[in-house]
Amino acid sequence: MKIALDSRLEARPVVGGRRILLTIAAALAAGAAIGSATFVGLRSVADSNVTGQVITLEVYGCLVVSFALAFRPARNPPLAFRYTGAKHLGLAFLTWLGVLAAAGVVYFALTPIFGDPLEALRKILAVATDAKRLQGKPLLAWSIAVPRGCLLVPVFEEWMFRGLLLDWLRKRLSASRAIAVSAVPFAVMHVYPVAMPYAFLFGLASPAHGLDAEHVVRACAQ
Repeated sequence: MKIALDSRLEARPVVGGRRILLTIAAALAAGAAIGSATFVGLRSVADSNVTGQVITLEVYGCLVVSFALAFRPARNPPLAFRYTGAKHLGLAFLTWLGVLAAAGVVYFALTPIFGDPLEALRKILAVATDAKRLQGKPLLAWSIAVPRGCLLVPVFEEWMFRGLLLDWLRKRLSASRAIAVSAVPFAVMHVYPVAMPYAFLFGLASPAHGLDAEHVVRACAQ
């Protein structure tokens, strides 16, 4: 398994850390400028929840567009964002089921910290999604948050953690260690401790079934 992963990684073009950081910095600067303009323009005419959702959408949009431009074409490594067939869809689905099963075992072991697995699941759904924050909020806020959370954010996460970061780490670590290290910031990005074990397991599992092509499938699996 280690040899197979290493050979897949070696075939991919190496991405420089400086280039990644500059792309992220440019995207965040653009997002800050656009978001500030949006805040000024909407603060007196739109609900604050709607404004917040629009700004969040813009920031993630700037990140995704910046990655697509800086590392184009997106269908090629390191982004490797393209449809590669029903086989990989099936692998993504099986990977997700495996992560769920492993997460059940992990959360059972962590019952003293997070409560039983079902209680942990309720906590994850409450704090790690927009469902609780948007209760009672305008329909427009929901219509922005749902496609952002289900489509745009997963694309950003795949490109950032399983694309760019993983390619950068492979210069310094073996494939298995690079995957493990990339899973750590992916888990931390989810902010809430109750969500981190699941995110870490997903970060470990998702690169392992094919590092060269199917980011688009794993993004859908999220």
